[in-house]
Amino acid sequence: MGMLWWPGHSGYYGRLDPKTGAARVWAAPGGRGPYGIATTPGGDVWYVSLAGSHLARIDRATGDADVIAPPTPGQGARRVWPDRQGRLWISEWTSGQVSRYDRASRSWKAWRPPGEGSRMYAVYVDETDAVWLTEWESNAILRFDPRTGRFAAFPSDRPHANVRQLLGRKGEVWGAESGTDRLVVVTHD
Repeated sequence: MGMLWWPGHSGYYGRLDPKTGAARVWAAPGGRGPYGIATTPGGDVWYVSLAGSHLARIDRATGDADVIAPPTPGQGARRVWPDRQGRLWISEWTSGQVSRYDRASRSWKAWRPPGEGSRMYAVYVDETDAVWLTEWESNAILRFDPRTGRFAAFPSDRPHANVRQLLGRKGEVWGAESGTDRLVVVTHD
C-alpha cells in the first residue's frame, strides 16, 4: 500500500504512511487553496488550488510542490483527474471552463460548455477518456467528448442537486448530490 495524500484548503497538503501511521504536512506554495487531488497512471501526485488558481505537482520523495500556472488567470480550479495518457483535466469554478494540461507538451487547452455563467465543480475521466463534470448553474452532470469538443447534459430531476464529487466504474458515473442527500448514476456505453 502506498502513501495517502490529501489537500488542505487552509494552505497545506500532506501525506500519511498507512504502514507506520506517520503523517507529514507541507505549507502549500501560494498559501490557501489546495482543493482537489489525484494520482496519474504513472503515480505522480497533483493537486489544484481553488484560491490560488493553479495546478501543482508534488514530488513524492521530498514533498515539495511545483506550481504550474494556467493561461486563464483566477480560474478557480476545484478538482483534477487524469486520463489514461496522464493528461490532467481540471474543473474551473470561476472561469466556468474545463481545461486540460498536457504534461508531455506542457500545454493547456480549455473548453466552455454551452450557456452563460457556468460553474464547474467536480471532474472525473471514465475508462474511455470521456470527461464528466458537474455544472451548478444548469444543475447537471455533463459529459464532454474531447475528440468532438461536444458537451451532453444530464440534468438532475431535483433543484439544487449540488454534486461535489464524481466517481465511476465501467459504464457508470456516480454523483453525490449534497443538496438532495442522494446518489445518482448516469449509465453510458
